[in-house]
Parts: sequence; structure tokens; C-alpha cells
Amino acid sequence: MPYQREIKGVRLIQDRAAALDGAHIEIGTELADLKRRLLELDEKNVNFDSDEVTRRTQEILDQQNTAAPLVSTPLTQIYAEADAHYTEPLGLADILSIQDFADAEKRVGVHVQAFNQRYGLDGWDYAIAGSCGLFAAMLDLLCVRAPMKSSTTSWNQQVDGIFNKFVQDSFNKLIPAELSAKLSKENLIGAPDTSMLAGVLTASNHRLRSLSHDPLLGFIFGVLDMKNSTCTTVVDGAIRIVSIEKGQVGGSVFQLLGRMLGHLLSDVNAPTAKGNRGMGLPAPFMGLLRMFEGIPVPSKPNKANPTGWSDFGKQIEFMYLNGYDFRQFTVTSLPMLIMETLMRAFYIVKQMKLYGAPFGETLLDTMPTQLNPRFRLMLAMSYGTSSAVNAGKMYITGNILNANYASWMGLAWNGCHALKWALVERHLALWGEVEAKEIAALEDLVSKMAELEERATRLPI
Repeated sequence: MPYQREIKGVRLIQDRAAALDGAHIEIGTELADLKRRLLELDEKNVNFDSDEVTRRTQEILDQQNTAAPLVSTPLTQIYAEADAHYTEPLGLADILSIQDFADAEKRVGVHVQAFNQRYGLDGWDYAIAGSCGLFAAMLDLLCVRAPMKSSTTSWNQQVDGIFNKFVQDSFNKLIPAELSAKLSKENLIGAPDTSMLAGVLTASNHRLRSLSHDPLLGFIFGVLDMKNSTCTTVVDGAIRIVSIEKGQVGGSVFQLLGRMLGHLLSDVNAPTAKGNRGMGLPAPFMGLLRMFEGIPVPSKPNKANPTGWSDFGKQIEFMYLNGYDFRQFTVTSLPMLIMETLMRAFYIVKQMKLYGAPFGETLLDTMPTQLNPRFRLMLAMSYGTSSAVNAGKMYITGNILNANYASWMGLAWNGCHALKWALVERHLALWGEVEAKEIAALEDLVSKMAELEERATRLPI
């Protein structure tokens, strides 16, 4: 049995403390008897030598103002005496009483209850997450339409869908064709913008396959490619770096980042030479998803594909070539943005009304950088609800272009974090918190013992 030395040492100290308690009781009895006798003498008006009483009183006070070192026993000696005194193995039941176990269980229960109150979901949380997810799904059904093919749709042609039209008008107003052309000329990036590479890139797909054109990853791969005169692509499910002659762009890292930003802005809404919408930037991480080539996914059966199964990587490229670019991703993000805003508002109101939580603290719990795991679980449920409805939309219409990329990406991101919390981090956080509180209680006990030791050094001998 582990920790025998420590358990036996505690048992030895307990036995000695019990013996001291018995001696203290005996001393207390004698003091009580002495007090009674003194009171009897006082009632008989017996005169005491006042000078002797004053002298003795002063002597005791002087001893209390002078600290006398206490005699301490080394820990090694305690262990040795305990091993010699207790030859049989001891367990926790030998040093803890039934009441001790009950008190410990009660303390842990209080810690667990406080933890669950802070991180556990209540009925209102489920209602908020589910209703907001359904509301986002409804917005997706009513206000979002599949994109029109960019290579054949006029740049000024009105697209279908309330949110689609809003995004199209916003992009056309913020980044008109003239601004796109100007930004393109001023922010040439050389090798990363190679639009023709035998067997790898074409004029229509180079922005999808070249990772330097990813709205987020482009700031990493684009800078590296400009400095190294390379083009980083995804080919056959793997990242491939292709060297390009005379494609290096000079400048500091900050200059290259600025150039990359200008180039991405020039491509996001750039029309073709024929005046069509053009192949814009892909949605975030869309090019990287081509690494999952070979994974079968269901699709609508037709003459060319009678089995109804397709390759995931090919489906991603099919979506992009048929108009599913960053602009469509922005369209699908609007229902999710509304959903998250409503969730935060409802959650804050609920926490303040039901639990009296401060507004500032609750608001911080919903911030992306300080997200409370409780709210993360709610986000995962909301995105799961909207994605489930979106899956039904794609199945009924038989059109993968109706996919809500923002919803599925939100489900993947928040779902992974929620699973990590539920399976691993929650247990570590709970018992880590219990441990911290118990250690704090022990530190407080040690502090009180130090105070008692200080007082004991001043007791009269």
C-alpha cells in the first residue's frame, strides 16, 4: 500500500495528540477545582499578600512578552518512530473517521456544484442554442440562393437571393472593376500568381489551387512564395511547392504582406475581360480541402455518375468553378453572423436575469478570445442545427452549391473544441479547480498553525 510512511506518521501524531488532549482535560479539571477553592476563600474574606500577587502577575506577563523556542521533532525521527510503533500496514480508514470522509465528500460536492453552475448548460441554454440555429437555417432557406456561374454571369447582372443581392451590391460598390484593375497593377506578386502550370494550374482554377490566394492562408504562403519564387499548390491530396523562374519579389515581410493584401483585394471581385463576374478568391481553406481527395461523398446520380458518389476534392473544385467563391462564402456568413449576435444577446440577458451575473463578465464569456466552454457548447449546437437543416436543403435540391460553407465551417471549428472540452478538458479543469481550492484551504490551515505556534512560544513556563 502506497504512502505507508506518511500514513503511519500521521497516525503517530494523532495518537500523541489524543494523549495531550487527555492531559489537557486533566489539567482543565484541576484548574476548575483550584478556581472553585479560590472562590470559596474569597467568600471567607481570606486576605492574600497583594505584593506577592502583583509580583507573580508581572512575572507571567514578562514571560508572555519573551518568546521561548519550541522543541520540535525532526520528520525523519517521526517516521522512524512510526515504523517501529506500527508494524502492520495502515490505510486511510486508520487515520480518517467516517465523519472525515463525509466532510471531504461534502466539500468536493460543493466544488463540483459551483463548477457545473459556471460551465454546465441549463434548459434556457439549450432553448437559445436550438432556436437561434433554427432561425439561421430559416434565413438560409429564405434569403440565400446558390451562386450563379461566374464565368458566364455578367458582372452587373442581379443575382438571386436577398443576401446574395446585398453582398453583390456591397462588393460592386466597395471594389468596383476600376479599383480591382488598379490594385492588380500595383500589387503584382510574381510566382504565386502563376495562372498556367502544366498539369497543375489553369486560368480558371489557379486561385483555388494556389494557396497564396486563400483569404487567410495567403498571407503565409503568399509571402513565402514571393520570397522564394515558388508556387504552393495542392496536387493529388498533398501540398506541392513548384519553383518558378524569375518570379521572386523583393521587399521586407511587412511590404510583402501589404502587397499580398492589395493583390487579394484586387482578385476578390475582379471581372473577366469579357465583363463577367470572374473567378474570385476561394472561400477560406477551400483550396486546402482538396487535400481530402479520394474521400467518397454522396452526390446526385446522373448519366455521368450513375452511382451517386463523387470524390470530395473534385466536388470542392466543382463548387468553385460554378461560382462558389469568397463572395458566396460572405453570403452564407450573414445568417451565421445574425445567429451568433442573437445568441450572445439572449445569453447575456439570461445570465443577468436568472443568476445575477455582471454584464461585463458575461460579455467576456462570449468573446472569441475568452470564450466560456459553456457558450462554446451552445455555438456547436446552434451550428449543428443549422448545418443539419442545410444538409436537408442540399439533399432535396440535389445541388451541392446550396451548401452553407460558413455553417459547416463553424460546426467543424466549434464542434472540435466542444468535443475536446467534453472529453478531456472538462475533467482536467474540474479536478484542477478542486485541487487548487483544497490546497488553498490547506495553506490557510498552515497559516493558522503558524499563528498558534507563535502564541505558544509566549506561554508562561
